[in-house]
Amino acid sequence: MKAYQVRGEIEVNKRKWQKFTKEIAAGDDKKAREKIFCDFGSRQGIKRRGIRIKTITEIPSDKVVDSTVRHQIGAE
Repeated sequence: MKAYQVRGEIEVNKRKWQKFTKEIAAGDDKKAREKIFCDFGSRQGIKRRGIRIKTITEIPSDKVVDSTVRHQIGAE
């Protein structure tokens, strides 16, 4: 597994978008994208069309801040 930092926007209402940055542990960038869609959909009820992903970048294990992601990639 690798760590990815995903930046984008989610739709708060019809005219307002809120920026987000999230760290994700995934096998590749396509799986990281899918994980973002699943996470926001299940936790906040946002449809896929309400999520705009701007960038997905791989980050080194020593730069990961989220403790859950550090555990998932085996950096601890």
